[in-house]
Amino acid sequence: MDMKNTIKYQDAASGLASYRRLADKSGSFVDSDSNWMITLSDVMSLLLIFFIMFFIMTKKQVQSEEPPPPLQAQGSGILPGFDRVPDKIRDEINIDIRSLDMGDQISVLATKREIMISMKEKVAFKPGETDILEISEPVLTTIADIIRKYPDFRVEIDGHTDNIPIMTTAYPSNWELSVARATSVLKYFIHSHGIDPSRFSVRGNADQKPLVSNNTKENRALNRRVEIRLKRIEDI
Repeated sequence: MDMKNTIKYQDAASGLASYRRLADKSGSFVDSDSNWMITLSDVMSLLLIFFIMFFIMTKKQVQSEEPPPPLQAQGSGILPGFDRVPDKIRDEINIDIRSLDMGDQISVLATKREIMISMKEKVAFKPGETDILEISEPVLTTIADIIRKYPDFRVEIDGHTDNIPIMTTAYPSNWELSVARATSVLKYFIHSHGIDPSRFSVRGNADQKPLVSNNTKENRALNRRVEIRLKRIEDI
């Protein structure tokens, strides 16, 4: 072999050796990159699982902290069974009213939230006075028994007069007279029947809330009255 061919052979062998080294080096890079990609996919999978579990646990915690809905009678804010109580009380009072022949002097109105007993002046007081008449005591006793029987009721007592001015030493105006009459009924419930005073409130309205116009004697008699309202405590 001549010198020129020898040099060409050496150059080819040297190039082949360089190519092999480059191929080996590239293979190591490929393996290294593949291993890196596999590791990253594992990390992303773990993060995805973590966030899914975190979302589920957070949602359950929020739902568990929500307060339960209040227990109510369907279609109203009144507890089940209470709707029948006002009618029962009205019927019980009306029995006494009929037995005493006072149907035209005392009326009872029952709604879902209160019972209102209206007593005209004729059976409750003498004109211009505040002492309770004996004839009204049986009905007031029935009402007192009901007030004790149903402790969930508060009692409002309202006094009303007509528009004829009154001017006496004891009662300078109808305001004082209406308050004094309501207070007399209150004292009867407290002193004669021992009912807790904290359950009561009294109010004098004078002639400011008439049932009818005060243009006749008969109408003025209708407006002179005492109203006793039994209201459930939750509705006040």
